[in-house]
Amino acid sequence: MDTVIGLGNAGCAIADKFSKYSQYKTYKIDVGLKRTPSTYPIKEHKKIEDYEEKCPAFTKFFKDVSGDILFVVGGAGRISSASLTVLKRLKHCNINILYIKPDETFLGKESQILNNMVFGVFQEYARSGIFKRLYLVDNNLIENMLPEVSIKNYYDNLNEAIVSTLHMINLFNHTKSVTDTFSELPPATRISTIGIVDPENNKDQMFFSLDNATDIVYYYAYNKERLEEGGKLFSEIKNSIKEKFTDDVRITYGIFETSYKQDYIYCIKHTCVIQQ
Repeated sequence: MDTVIGLGNAGCAIADKFSKYSQYKTYKIDVGLKRTPSTYPIKEHKKIEDYEEKCPAFTKFFKDVSGDILFVVGGAGRISSASLTVLKRLKHCNINILYIKPDETFLGKESQILNNMVFGVFQEYARSGIFKRLYLVDNNLIENMLPEVSIKNYYDNLNEAIVSTLHMINLFNHTKSVTDTFSELPPATRISTIGIVDPENNKDQMFFSLDNATDIVYYYAYNKERLEEGGKLFSEIKNSIKEKFTDDVRITYGIFETSYKQDYIYCIKHTCVIQQ
């Protein structure tokens, strides 16, 4: 995911968070933006279908976009109805989707219908292989993991948690591990979510309640001193993983060296099953 493309308010806010990392080039598409080489203003429409039918071609805007991309969109925004049309302009790329599930309690009828439609279509496209991967995150679950924050910083904190976690997982996927048991996922297993693990109780804190997870991958991140010191760290890691074993879930893991003082454990869960 060398390129991050945000659509709508939520997508653009996530893209802004990614832009602080040198590994990514970011693009933003939304109503009211100023036109720049990396931002594209969309005209506001009264009809939802007009966002799709009158979507620009983005020929010049996407001319340098190729390879792996992460397309970010929230489910509640009306502009999300243009998602598939935008993605058709990027069919030459390896498309990963980050879909932000809104709090459905406060959605109007129109937003609920739109959210359900886009949510379902994305999953079908992912399973069919049109998308490389679909990452699902639920703001309500992330909120419960975070310490109390002010209303002003609410979404900023949620977005920071999403981006920092996904960035670290992406970083580890491009870094040589100290040791790992990683293997290829089954072809249709393309619906995923991310999370962190509480090392005190070995509890997975996932950003989406993924039903029927078939594959779980853990990333253990320790600094050099911790990895070099004597003790039973490796045994503790393997025992913590054994506690999670079930007959129908495959678990793999990797151990990585970092420069951080604090230890981190990240997690990603996968399934081929459509989420309701």
